[in-house]
Amino acid sequence: MVNLMHHLRKIFKVSVFLFILIIISLTGLYVYAYLSPSLDIKKSGSFYLYDDQENLIYQGSKSGQWVNIDSINGNLINAVISVEDKNFYYHHGFDYLRISKALFNDIKNKSLDEGASTISQQYVKNMYLDFDKSWKRKVDEALLTIKLEVHYDKKNILEGYLNTINYGQGNYGIENASHYYFNKDASDLTLEEALMLAGIPKNPSKYNPVSNYDECINRAKVVAYTMVKNKYIDQNTYDNLFKSKIDIYGKSTEDNLQMLMYYQDAVLNELENLKVIPQNIVNTGGIKIYTSLNMEAQKTLEENILKNVTDDKLQVASVITNPKTGAVMALTGGMDYNKSQFNRALYAKRQVGSTMKAFLYYAALENNLTMSSTFSSEATTFNLENNKTYA
Repeated sequence: MVNLMHHLRKIFKVSVFLFILIIISLTGLYVYAYLSPSLDIKKSGSFYLYDDQENLIYQGSKSGQWVNIDSINGNLINAVISVEDKNFYYHHGFDYLRISKALFNDIKNKSLDEGASTISQQYVKNMYLDFDKSWKRKVDEALLTIKLEVHYDKKNILEGYLNTINYGQGNYGIENASHYYFNKDASDLTLEEALMLAGIPKNPSKYNPVSNYDECINRAKVVAYTMVKNKYIDQNTYDNLFKSKIDIYGKSTEDNLQMLMYYQDAVLNELENLKVIPQNIVNTGGIKIYTSLNMEAQKTLEENILKNVTDDKLQVASVITNPKTGAVMALTGGMDYNKSQFNRALYAKRQVGSTMKAFLYYAALENNLTMSSTFSSEATTFNLENNKTYA
């Protein structure tokens, strides 16, 4: 009995020590974050992109049309908080109870399927981090989340989140999504429309009503049920939802291609790297950008990719250029921008392959070889620079 009490006292002391250590560490992190420069969360500079015929193809900020939180329908806000982060107004970036519950369920189910990210964490991931699962990224996410929470109030964080989240079909931000899917401002959404939009970010390609109307409605009902549980709507309201089909304004057209956003991202990335344009002008916005995008070429490129690439696991990177000017007429960095925003045409590291052949042929022609020049198929040694050879 004495030994048991001794062990219990020892466990209690260790637990208290660890608890105090965690509190001190967290306090230190919050103080460090408070003294650090604040994050730029309102990247609202507006851009206008035009194709080679001077037709407007994109309007908004890099993330979409920015709208004030007070101009967003209250049902949409309540729906998002209910389904994504019901304790959003009460935590300081991390929902520790939810994290503990998710960790317990993952251990119990022997998987890592259950997530516990808050709205603040999701916002940081979308705006500042890539999507790898390294420990470094986890640490970066935690530090950035703390910085976000200590420098901005909940209203600012929620406004930034809703203005930058992916709503599918190339739409980023709630105002863009409201206009695309329902042809109205985010302030004028009905409850059912708000529920549909709140459900899309979980899987934008699966739950948007243009691609999958039925899946979108099923997801919207899940969102509605969380609103009942959190007392934002009553059971009677829930029971009378979606009794009739909701009209969808957005349509898939040749000007709404699923790979077009890769071109737009490339243009905006180039804009940020042009030293001749002062950064304050880029931040202020209102810039009209005239590109060499040829919509007919982009449409043909995408149609041929979708027709010939039948394996869903494969990705693709393609660029069509004007050989006389070097102008980029069409570009895609993947199969579907909604599923992966990584632009493989610009950033993927790969072997040059047959791309090198054109340069080799050009070098041969410059050295007086012709299209009819022949070589014997025999062992040959080439003399390279620095007295090296290749056989």
